[in-house]
Amino acid sequence: MKAKHFLNLTLILILVSTLAMVGCEGDQGPAGADGADGADGADGSDGTISEFTYVGDKGEACSHCHASTVQQVAMTGHGHAYESLDADSLENPYCVQCHTTGWDRPVSYGSDDWMTAPNADVNGFDDYFGVEGDEAAERRMALEGVQCESCHGPMGPDFNDHSPGLNFATMGTHDPENIVADDIVSDCYPCHSTQFEGPSGDFTGGYATSGHGSVSGGSVEDFNMEHYAHIESCAGCHTSEGFIAASDMAFADFDFGDTVNFIGCVTCHDPHMGDGGAGNPAQLRELGPVALSYTFPYEPDDAEAPTMTGFGTGQLCANCHKGRRDNANVASQIANGYAHFGPHHSAQADLFIGYGSYEIDGATYDRTHVHQSAENACVDCHMVRETELHGTTQDFAFHNFRPEIGTNCSGCHGDSFAEDDVETFQGTIEGLMDDLAVRFNYADYHDMEENWDSTAETVTVWEREAAYALFFIIGDGSLGVHNPDYATDLLNAAIAHYDANSEAF
Repeated sequence: MKAKHFLNLTLILILVSTLAMVGCEGDQGPAGADGADGADGADGSDGTISEFTYVGDKGEACSHCHASTVQQVAMTGHGHAYESLDADSLENPYCVQCHTTGWDRPVSYGSDDWMTAPNADVNGFDDYFGVEGDEAAERRMALEGVQCESCHGPMGPDFNDHSPGLNFATMGTHDPENIVADDIVSDCYPCHSTQFEGPSGDFTGGYATSGHGSVSGGSVEDFNMEHYAHIESCAGCHTSEGFIAASDMAFADFDFGDTVNFIGCVTCHDPHMGDGGAGNPAQLRELGPVALSYTFPYEPDDAEAPTMTGFGTGQLCANCHKGRRDNANVASQIANGYAHFGPHHSAQADLFIGYGSYEIDGATYDRTHVHQSAENACVDCHMVRETELHGTTQDFAFHNFRPEIGTNCSGCHGDSFAEDDVETFQGTIEGLMDDLAVRFNYADYHDMEENWDSTAETVTVWEREAAYALFFIIGDGSLGVHNPDYATDLLNAAIAHYDANSEAF
């Protein structure tokens, strides 16, 4: 009985205890009183990611948002710039300054003048060059190669204050006849000065005096006032921003702002991508096949339409240096006339491959020529040739784009081939052009170019058919050199067409 009584008592106590926990509050209600404030903790981070101005580390901080871009840059010549130096160059500050990140005191060739130059920061590679100790060695390693900060500016010490610089300009307002270094606003200039100035350093062989660099008299302000500068259909070939937007999907919807710039460095060269990754040689942007706009006698979008392809780095030039009149436009010009008669200027790719001009029905045309054997087409003739640079003879890309007759032509035409030979051929072509213009009652082809009105009621369809070849050759600008046989055939066929039709009246 006692055991049973004890068991009942235990059950009652458990039940009462459970009810107390569920339905009753403690002496101080649902929450106790606040305790006393504790001591202040250590200061939190102020956003500083580095004690250094230049962070380096191969763009590690950038890769959190731009991983694919950082990976591509690492496979370019910029990414491997430091390791490309030989042992002697690694000890030469003139070489090291352009193969590292954050070197901000220019070094003259064969001089140590940088050591006494003003120093804009204390964290670039120059501040650790030749310095002993583990810290200096670690910093040099972190700043090897041309990294993100070389072009976009230093990220430190406060990442939150960093606004990456984006520069699409190459030249500022300048006088093309009197270029000075201050006229050049490209971020590329400090290390690629010879591309701007030419190997002689007097600007005669460099971009600064090229047609691209001196358009609109060298004035960016005047360039922006040109009718084509802000028209979408024109900007893709006439402005740096337009070409980049058309050729780089990353910039397809980018807001470039109100000012557009000359065709320059970043127009043609992609700073982020080279042939070590998913890009092209020399970090060029667009090297794909280029179909001609006017594809006589083919129909638009025909799979057999004439296309410039397989000419290596020269393919980049063809994207813009081609006629920009399509089949409907040319047909309209022939039928009804047009105030700007012809293929629209810069039909170099068309003449080069032997297509693109209006062709007389029944005439024959030789489209192939020895110039088409050039591996890189435009580049082989207009840019690359050997020159003296820093005491050695080496290949150099002249960015004034003017061919040197002797060096570029002798391989096929022999060592005796000279500028006079080119001028003799061009004179022959000009003679044919004049012959055609005289038939139209003009003094010469210059006179016809300036004064012929293709829309006049007195101008017949057959006259426009004959005249098109003249304006096509004018639009190319080489006076037939880009394809002598096709140019000659075009003009002879046009003259014969004019004669055959004029005799009928």
